[in-house]
Amino acid sequence: MHRLVIRNTRGVALPMAIFALVVIGVLVGASFFIGRQEQIVGRNTVRLQQAFAASEGGLQLQVVNWDPSVYNAMAVGDSAVFGGTITGSGWYRGSIRRLNDLLFLARSEGFSRDSNSRQQTGMLLRLRPVELDITAALKTQGQVKVGGSSFTDGNDNLPPGWTGCPALEPALPGIQLPDSSGSNFTTSGCGGLSCIAGNPKIEEDSTINDSTLTTFGDANFDDWEDLATKRITGGNRKIEPSVVGSQCNKADPNNLGSPLAPTGTCGGYFPITWVDGDLTVNGVQGQGVLLVNGDLDVQGGFEFYGPVIVKGRLSTQGTGGHFNGGVIAANVDLDQNTVLGNAVISFSSCALAKALQNSAPAAPLRSRSWANLY
Repeated sequence: MHRLVIRNTRGVALPMAIFALVVIGVLVGASFFIGRQEQIVGRNTVRLQQAFAASEGGLQLQVVNWDPSVYNAMAVGDSAVFGGTITGSGWYRGSIRRLNDLLFLARSEGFSRDSNSRQQTGMLLRLRPVELDITAALKTQGQVKVGGSSFTDGNDNLPPGWTGCPALEPALPGIQLPDSSGSNFTTSGCGGLSCIAGNPKIEEDSTINDSTLTTFGDANFDDWEDLATKRITGGNRKIEPSVVGSQCNKADPNNLGSPLAPTGTCGGYFPITWVDGDLTVNGVQGQGVLLVNGDLDVQGGFEFYGPVIVKGRLSTQGTGGHFNGGVIAANVDLDQNTVLGNAVISFSSCALAKALQNSAPAAPLRSRSWANLY
């Protein structure tokens, strides 16, 4: 019995070709689909990174451009908003909230250039007041002459009209110097040291020298120039607050805040002021930290609240001046310091604390300060 075998395969090529075309079409379509998806994912990744860079950049800019007169003056619980753009990335907006006297929470929400992606980051910031140890109303290594109607007071004094001051501290020495014998310390019309108060009125400290008077923590006197928020040249100046419109004019070299009007427009302005050269002052008022890279001569009524550090000689006479906080006259040339006329130098822990805290820069916490919120 023979089987019938059909060997004619004509007509198979067409179905095979069609099948192959279908397979190739599926592969090509899949390739296009996968490529498109990768392109979309890539674009989304770029947008996400733009938003992240904008958010993180916004935070870093707040640290670098920290404005103590704005943020340090905020009450606990208050917040301030910020915003801007990052070149090549996107834009950001956020807020800084004060958590306590030293801590702040900064939040920044960043957006891609087309605003289709966003990221939010947060950072804990802490104020870093400069280390400055005031151990007397007036501390120096040079000769000192006091008298007239002047008064040097080591007792802790509260600035009039100021609020939020810490508790009074124990009295400090009125004047501290290496040696008060002979011509190193003289008086004029100040019998029985009646023009000096403190505990004690005069204290000798043989360790006082150029190094101890010009070193503060890890920084020396010259390092303060980098910390200064205002740099001015010496010469004759009348220091007083100035206002442009409704804003404190911080660009005015003679504006060092308004301690006599603490709730005024410039009441929260506490600059760290570096004076290059000898300074002669004829009124009126200022606050913050005053660093004089030379001699300081006060002629005419002048009131300053906060620490005053003079690399050279201190001279205040005539109607004199009022220094509320503490004065260090390094007096590296060992000239005579004079406190005559109606001059008053008084220790004030409140003026020191306010000046140092309100002029302090902010820095991220050393650990766990930063977080990607979403």
